[in-house]
Order: sequence, then C-alpha cells, then structure tokens
Amino acid sequence: MTAVATRRPRLWEGSGARWLFLPPALLLAVGLVGPLCAVIVVGARENGPAGMVTEPFSSALFLRAAWRTLWMSALVTACTWAAGLVFALALALAPRVLGRVLFGVLFLTFWISLLVRTYGWVLTLQPSGALDSLAKALHLSRDGLGLYQTMPGLIPAMVHIMLPYMVLPIYAGLRGIDPARLRAARSLGGGELLTLRSIVLPAVRTGSAAGAVLVFVMCLGFYVTPAFLGGPEQQLVATVIGTQFGRLQDLGGAAAMGVVLLVAALGLYLLADRVFGIGERWERL
Repeated sequence: MTAVATRRPRLWEGSGARWLFLPPALLLAVGLVGPLCAVIVVGARENGPAGMVTEPFSSALFLRAAWRTLWMSALVTACTWAAGLVFALALALAPRVLGRVLFGVLFLTFWISLLVRTYGWVLTLQPSGALDSLAKALHLSRDGLGLYQTMPGLIPAMVHIMLPYMVLPIYAGLRGIDPARLRAARSLGGGELLTLRSIVLPAVRTGSAAGAVLVFVMCLGFYVTPAFLGGPEQQLVATVIGTQFGRLQDLGGAAAMGVVLLVAALGLYLLADRVFGIGERWERL
C-alpha cells in the first residue's frame, strides 16, 4: 500500500474544527510572543542591536553567574536522573496500591505551590531549622550543618522540585518494555545488573534524554528556589536578572541577559532534539 493510502487521518480533517486553533494561537501571541517582543525592543533600545549580545558578556557578574548556572544545572540534571530512574523503576514494579501511593507522592510536587515547597526547604535548612536540630540531637554537629544559602543545600531542593519532570518520561519508556523480555532474561540466568544494563537502560534512553533536556533547560532559568536558598555569593543567571530588573532598575541590562538566556536554552533544546529526537518522545507521552 502507498504511504498516502496508509496515512492515518488527523483528528481535525473533515471535522470543520480548525477554528479551535484560534484560542491557543491567541494565548500564545498574548502570553509569550508579546512579552518576548517587548523584552527584545527594550533591550535593543537601551543597548542597541549589537549591545544585546555584547552587553551581558562584558559583565563579570553575569559571566560568573552563567558558569555557575551551567554546572549547577548539569549537576541537578545528573542527580535528578539517578533519583528519577530509581523512582520510575519503583513505580513500574510496585503493586497497584503501592504504585498509586507513589504516584500521589510524586504529584504532590505539582499540587503544592512552588513557593510553599521552597519555604519548606528554607525551614528545613535554615540555622536552628529541622535539619540542624536533628544533626545536633544526633551529635553529628555542635553548630549545625550550615547548608542554608549554600550550593550543597540548593541542589537537593532543586532535585526534589525537578523530579516529576524526569520520572514521567522515564516511566513512559519503562511501560514500553515487553515483560516477556524480562522473564526471558531472568530464565537465561541474567542478574539484576545485567538485565538493567541490557534491557532497561536502552529502553529508557530516549525518555531519559527528554527528561534530562527538560530539567536542564528549566534549571537554566529557575528563579524562585535559588533566590531563597542561594546565598549572595551563589547567584545564578535568573537571580542576577531579577536583581538588575528589580533592585537596580536596569531594564536594558536585564532584557539583554534575558534574551541571551532564552537563546541559549532554545539552542540547547534544538540541539538535543536533533540528536535524541526529543520531539518524537513528547508526541508519544
């Protein structure tokens, strides 16, 4: 049969429902394209077209924040992938009741406000907070762990917030594994590690790439949690932009930094989509 004959008709073909695309198109224009154009116009007016690129890279503060943001995002992505793989395996292997409980725990991160979750980490990590009190009670530290407003304290909070974005793509890949392959591997003497390496990890490769790209790109521009848990010496690009815009009222500098951050995030996503086919994975989720 020809490709034309076997092509599945799309939902809207012949239904007269193309007008349904108008509301999301308007929402996209008003909520994304409009503000983005405003940022570009302000940046070009204040710095000039060439200054949109050169201005951020002439700031030592921005360069330090950019380097810190890159390695922090990479570290959070790696930690989130390790935790997300374990969590997704638990979801796939758990009995139905326990699996529902684990899903409920996972989706609590969506149902509870980001600000509330960040405040929870603030109360946990601050001096005389829950973690410091526990460390003192167990005689692990007399003065507390001192994790508040430090990078070691920020990383676990970021992993906790980003975890669902990694678990769901990996879990979708696990659902595609034929159980007969797992049974055959075990019957032929394959151990847990061999089965994980030869069957499970190849099956979740694309899902892992999709989750990693999503987590990494989100970390590049994340603001709320780093603003509360990061110290003055641990500023990321988003917090620097926030300072430029809010405290210093430097609209041109903030706009130029924002455009550079947006271009970097889009470039990384397009590169990953080219290499790993991320768009195809999102279509199957």
